[in-house]
Amino acid sequence: MKFVLSFLCLFLIVTNSVLLLFQYDAYSSGLEENGQVFFYEQDVEMKVKKDKIVIKQHFINLPEEEVIVTWPIISENRSCDLDTSDSCNRLTEDMTTFKAEENSKQSISYEIPLVDGLKDGQLIQDFLVKIETGAVSLTSLQITDELKRGGMWVSGLPLIGKTSLELIDYSLSIGAGDVEELYWQQNVLPIQYEDDYFTVYASTTLPDEITNLLGELDYTNSEHLAVIFEKNKSNIDASRIAFVQQEDIASIQNELIVKNIQAQFELPREDQLIAEVLSSFLLDLPVGSPKSSWMYETITNYLTSEQRKKFQTALLNNKQQLTAAKFDEILTDIINLKTSFFVLNEQAGAENFPLLFEDYRPLYINELQQEKMKVLFKDGKILYEAEPLLSNLGYTLNHTDKGLYVQNATRAFRFPIQEPFYVLNEKRYDALSEPFEDIGSQLYIEEAWMMRLFLVNIEKQEKRINITQSALF
Repeated sequence: MKFVLSFLCLFLIVTNSVLLLFQYDAYSSGLEENGQVFFYEQDVEMKVKKDKIVIKQHFINLPEEEVIVTWPIISENRSCDLDTSDSCNRLTEDMTTFKAEENSKQSISYEIPLVDGLKDGQLIQDFLVKIETGAVSLTSLQITDELKRGGMWVSGLPLIGKTSLELIDYSLSIGAGDVEELYWQQNVLPIQYEDDYFTVYASTTLPDEITNLLGELDYTNSEHLAVIFEKNKSNIDASRIAFVQQEDIASIQNELIVKNIQAQFELPREDQLIAEVLSSFLLDLPVGSPKSSWMYETITNYLTSEQRKKFQTALLNNKQQLTAAKFDEILTDIINLKTSFFVLNEQAGAENFPLLFEDYRPLYINELQQEKMKVLFKDGKILYEAEPLLSNLGYTLNHTDKGLYVQNATRAFRFPIQEPFYVLNEKRYDALSEPFEDIGSQLYIEEAWMMRLFLVNIEKQEKRINITQSALF
């Protein structure tokens, strides 16, 4: 059995070495540009049993310096790989560190429990040991299933080959980068397309327009990606495995482009909105959800062609630190108008927050600076964020089904919902316009109404705005 497996591994590795060498070199260069402290390779052997996965992980090209070992939280029975005499002579007794030493190869073993056994459609995450301050340049992943469940294993690495022997099922994958997730499903989908960047699994042959798209797609990330055409898998989120619901060009473009951008710009997987918006600006076309498309079109329609080019260039120049706040900072610099468009849309969930501009000047209420309070310009009006403003003036706010109640010790207001009046201390007054306005999830009050109702003075200086109470009640 060992001879058969060894021969199979050797044959598959040799026949694919040329293809993988190009991808490995590209990935290593990318790591160096990102300033990682060191790079190592890993060989991972996984034996899948009834209620656990036994893993042997071999580290190659470790530095001579001391490095910290981070184990998967769920791992059990951590130990050395005792098959080799000096397999982990650098591992400390508490198993948290590889000591400083010349031996550049170390091997450890541990178990990942499968509490309910292996389930169809299961995604196993964060199952490998990591070396702190190091980055994985190349991974070899061998999976042996002693129960011969069949099915298909997908890691994102290029699949070199698989076989079913008398006692086991076996597969081998090798490729640039680390493995963050491992997916298994019972239904085996054949590979319908593969190149240096993609392996596509689908039940039917892909149309020429799809394969042509994959061949032409500008996928600049050096890590290989597995693409699975499978319905009802949209809730599975993996970094190197893309689940595409529909075999159409739009779905493929959206899924693959966004994952590429997330990897290139090191965006968190959960930061989907920013990844989609960034993809749209870099490709000059709407990508992703309706909200992402709306945000892209809103900014694109506002900017001149020259400003759009500056915006794209600035995004590329800030590759390692792009957040919603950074988007706003870049846009503010280009149009010379302060905005929190991206941050507020990120906070607003599914709701669209309009493109509005803010007063640069810090706001002071009774000489106390309000660092996070916004003053917006909208439709010729000046709007102040109501709740922090009124709270600082000594009022409480209460939203009810009858309207908004604002009161302090001596003055009580009620502002009905969409009714042209307000009530002050039980006396009704007509209102020709709305004092308050909801924008996103925040309540704002118009400047003239604020001065009239809440008896404040506003002094606008070159470098600050002062709000003081003109009377106390």
